[in-house]
Amino acid sequence: MKTKSRIRQQLANFMFVREFSKQKRKPKLISFAKMKSVGILYDATTDENYELVKQLVKEIRSEHKEALALGYVDMKELPHMRFSKLGLDFFTRRSLSWNLRPNHPLVHNFVQTDFDVLISLDIETVFPLKYVSAISHAKFKIARFDKRNTPFCDFMVAAPDNTRMEELIKVLMHYLKQMRND
Repeated sequence: MKTKSRIRQQLANFMFVREFSKQKRKPKLISFAKMKSVGILYDATTDENYELVKQLVKEIRSEHKEALALGYVDMKELPHMRFSKLGLDFFTRRSLSWNLRPNHPLVHNFVQTDFDVLISLDIETVFPLKYVSAISHAKFKIARFDKRNTPFCDFMVAAPDNTRMEELIKVLMHYLKQMRND
C-alpha cells in the first residue's frame, strides 16, 4: 500500500508541475491597510489548527477585512463537531481525485476568488493544499519557506521544520502587516 501511495504522489506531483508551468500570473502586492480580502489555507485535521485559524479569521475581520479559510481534513469524513460555517470551509480526502487534486465546489469557489492575499499555513506541504495555493487566483501569496514551493509563492518566511502553526501565524501576520506597495 505504501508503494502504491508513493507512486500516486509522484504522479500527482509530475502532472501538477507540468500543468502549473503553463500558468502565467503577475503578483500584485497590496499593503495591509488597503487590503480588502484574505484567503487562508491550512491543514484542519486537528482541533488545535482549526481553533487557531478560527481566531485568525476573527482577528482579520476585526481589521475590517473579508477573511475566508479553507481547511483540508486528512480523513474521509469531517470530524463530528466540525462543520462549515461562515468563513470556515473544509474539504476531505473524499473530495480528491485519483491524482490528489481537490474536486469540490467549495475548493473551486475558493480558487476562483480574487483575494488580495492568500496565506498558506501549510507546514507539512500537504499536496492538496499546495495544489490549491498554486492555482489560486489570489493577487499575492505568502507561505512558510520550502524550496519546492518557490514557483508557487510570492513571499516566503523561513521557519524551522518543527514550527507550530501558532508561531507561523504570528510571523506571517507580522510580515504581512509590514508590507507596503509604495
